[in-house]
Amino acid sequence: MLKRQSSDSISAFFTQLRNGILARRKTICVPQTNLNWSLASLLLRENFIEGAFQISPKLEYFVVVLGERGAESKILNITRLSRPSKRVYIKSKKIPRILDGMGLVVLSTSQGLMTGQEARNKSLGGELLCEIW
Repeated sequence: MLKRQSSDSISAFFTQLRNGILARRKTICVPQTNLNWSLASLLLRENFIEGAFQISPKLEYFVVVLGERGAESKILNITRLSRPSKRVYIKSKKIPRILDGMGLVVLSTSQGLMTGQEARNKSLGGELLCEIW
């Protein structure tokens, strides 16, 4: 059976993440794209997920480890800010702070994906992708 590929891979990634958390899954399989891999790496670096790894380079999916079964998730909310129909760009001085630094904003900049704090420190603006807490 062929799966329909989403035109918005970021929203599909977030939906799979939310569904996996609500179902109390330990791992989820996510379509392999450079953007999804960068997002998973950023979430791993910021300790929102436990791990991310490829099963095989030939497969079109990679595995995201959410945490132990039954354990409380570190992600309480994840919201997509910029969509294909409405892109949201922001300058470095206007990057929002989420819950006084408890959450984070993810930006796509000219130097790759980074958190709002990293972009502020480097004086970079970019496309607001999501907010997570």
